[in-house]
Amino acid sequence: MLYEKNSILSTHRFFVVMRFSRICGRASETREGWNESRNKKAEAITLRPGEPELITYDAGTVRYLANSEDTNGSWSLVELTENPGYKTRYHRHIYTDEAYYVLEGVLTAKIGEKTYELPAGSYILIPHGTPHAQGNLGKVPVKVLLTITPAGFEESFRDRAELIKTVKPNDPDFIKKREEWMKNRKYDREFLGDWNP
Repeated sequence: MLYEKNSILSTHRFFVVMRFSRICGRASETREGWNESRNKKAEAITLRPGEPELITYDAGTVRYLANSEDTNGSWSLVELTENPGYKTRYHRHIYTDEAYYVLEGVLTAKIGEKTYELPAGSYILIPHGTPHAQGNLGKVPVKVLLTITPAGFEESFRDRAELIKTVKPNDPDFIKKREEWMKNRKYDREFLGDWNP
């Protein structure tokens, strides 16, 4: 994946994130079909600034820079912009590692019993099995690059974009329906409780 100089991401930052995702790319052999798909050769990807288009979901916007199909399930990379006040519930991923690189704003992350304030230029790796929550507790949007290894969980953002077409995020049924979708689609996420920072 290549970016031109005038891209919103500097080449240096991008290759640091990409290099890390390849070094730390770890996938559980229990992921169905992962072994078979990783033997297929991935195609090169080139994106220009603004590509692909942003998708609006309940917490902000997502841009899929590399998805499961692009990497044969090895990893994915998304650009997320989270609105002020958004926070996840306390959860963990059994097979999935998440790595956040903060581009703009301040990301707040609770990892185990510690809470971190991560300004632009910060990085955090959340290994699979680690209880965590994250969000934007500030007053301005937070933009991050999120690497997901192995790929698959990134599709939950697309599902959330579809869900807001029929149920608004402030509707009491929103979380219930979202949880049903997460379970039905077998996303790698175990809910551990609410996070009230």
